[in-house]
Amino acid sequence: MRSLTALFYFLVTVCALAHPVHTSTAEAEYNPQTKRLEVSLTVFVSDLETALIRQSEREMRMEKTPAAEFDAQVLAYLKQTFVVTDAAGKVAKMTWVGREMEKESEKSGDPAVVLFFELEMPEGLKGATVRDAVFCEMFGDQGNLVLIKDAQRRKELRFQRGSNEQQISAER
Repeated sequence: MRSLTALFYFLVTVCALAHPVHTSTAEAEYNPQTKRLEVSLTVFVSDLETALIRQSEREMRMEKTPAAEFDAQVLAYLKQTFVVTDAAGKVAKMTWVGREMEKESEKSGDPAVVLFFELEMPEGLKGATVRDAVFCEMFGDQGNLVLIKDAQRRKELRFQRGSNEQQISAER
């Protein structure tokens, strides 16, 4: 049984490495009324499942794993790989909102899912830092894009393995 489990994890890893594009995209908008950064993160389902299998060391499939269990694993993964800190270095509390399949990709061989979550930012974005290391532990060529918006500005941040932390803005 142990060798079958090892073989399974090996095959999942090999299949994941064969994936042609290793990119995630996120849009994050600061809501001044709720004092939260509202994030929508789009990832390939196959990459997400592979990351969750590695994290939980058990089978995790979006269509087969109970939604509450799957979502709890996604939230735990995001808390490790998508971290926002305020100007004082305090990690923003993350709240899971939900997920939905990306309509355009649903019928493709490699569909994408949009993950929705919020980060509490009572002091706003001034001096805040984003660390986006989603899937960087799996793929050397992983690239992550984050578009951050608030009432006054839009800023695009690009992340990759070894360079996955940036300050949102020192201004304001």
